[in-house]
Amino acid sequence: MEQAEQAAKSAVAVMAPRAKTPACPPEELSLLGAMNLVLAVINAKEGHRGRTHEHIDRAREIAARLGEDRNDFDTEFGPTNVEIHTVSTAVELGDAGLALEVAKEVDPSGLSPERQSRFLLDVARAHAQRRHVGEATAALLPAEALARLGVQPKYASRGQ
Repeated sequence: MEQAEQAAKSAVAVMAPRAKTPACPPEELSLLGAMNLVLAVINAKEGHRGRTHEHIDRAREIAARLGEDRNDFDTEFGPTNVEIHTVSTAVELGDAGLALEVAKEVDPSGLSPERQSRFLLDVARAHAQRRHVGEATAALLPAEALARLGVQPKYASRGQ
């Protein structure tokens, strides 16, 4: 965790000044936003609520500036992924109420099956924290189906 945090902090330190310029390319904004989401997750896992929310807020500002979901450098960064990370970090911090409230407004269908599956797992975890067994199960079933889509083997055909 320490190495990931240091790498993300270093990246933010380098990119943040460039992002202040109006001419900053959207690809760089996506990377900066994604690094803030990485820092939000790390801080949530360490139980640092304030720092978690600071990084989510920074990512949300960057996503608003982009105005759309993008997939620069496989980051899937944009407004939708910020809200998905809001759900994830809320669950990690034990705030199931916030996680479920935000989750109601999220439509992850434009993101990868892996990202959609991860979101549904976090929704299931939030329901489990509230002891909503039926709702947790209802989120797990489509998460499993989506996860299978993301890990299907891809075979190259060979001429014989």
